Amino acid sequence: MYYHLADHIYITQFKKEYILLNAKLDKYVVCSSKISNIFEEIFSRENLYFSQHNSSTSQDLKFNHIQKLLNKNIIEYNNQPYPYYIDRKINSNGVTNVDWKLPLKNKNNKINLQVILALKNLIKIHMHMKIKGFYATIKLLKKFHKLQVNYIIPQREELDNLANIVNDACMIYPTRTKCLEWAMTFVLMALKRNWKCNLEIGLQNYPFMAHAWVECDGKVVRDSPNLREEMAIILNEPFRRAII
Repeated sequence: MYYHLADHIYITQFKKEYILLNAKLDKYVVCSSKISNIFEEIFSRENLYFSQHNSSTSQDLKFNHIQKLLNKNIIEYNNQPYPYYIDRKINSNGVTNVDWKLPLKNKNNKINLQVILALKNLIKIHMHMKIKGFYATIKLLKKFHKLQVNYIIPQREELDNLANIVNDACMIYPTRTKCLEWAMTFVLMALKRNWKCNLEIGLQNYPFMAHAWVECDGKVVRDSPNLREEMAIILNEPFRRAII
């Protein structure tokens, strides 16, 4: 018997602490040292099923903590090992600033059909986030990820062109667009083009900071190239990294 995270729960490790993202609540939780140690055990050893038979005091406490995680629908039982890679940035110092802003140089660009289409997708993402929530919006991206499609890696110019189009749409949208909505809109439009692009969310502690961006072929699109190395990646969808 193995332990899995529930579908709406994502996890990463920054330094000694495990951090959870509850996508249904759109909430991050920095785990205590005891809970971090439990996650370290259940995701680094095989066939870890704790029972109270022949238990010691320490095993009883461990079992109680695990039972609480099960009751809160954070983890669940599964017959197969947990299949997804967990990013761990144990020695990272993080980044100093991820104050993401749209480039002002695109402010006066002309509106065309592609920008209107991007605006429709941006509105769709905003409405999903506002009405149905973050988890439903992640599921929307996964819905457009078709397993039978042979996805392609676009050229850098194509990525830059789509980024400019999304930027232009954000400029004419009356509500301020944050990094998450920008990245989701980009990925949604990329998936419709059969491009293999991912929404990535990284974070750090000391101080706590979270940031969303787009990756294609292991490279950051239109953002700081060191994000992947310095921030602990807690979410990568819809092409989720599996354990090799």
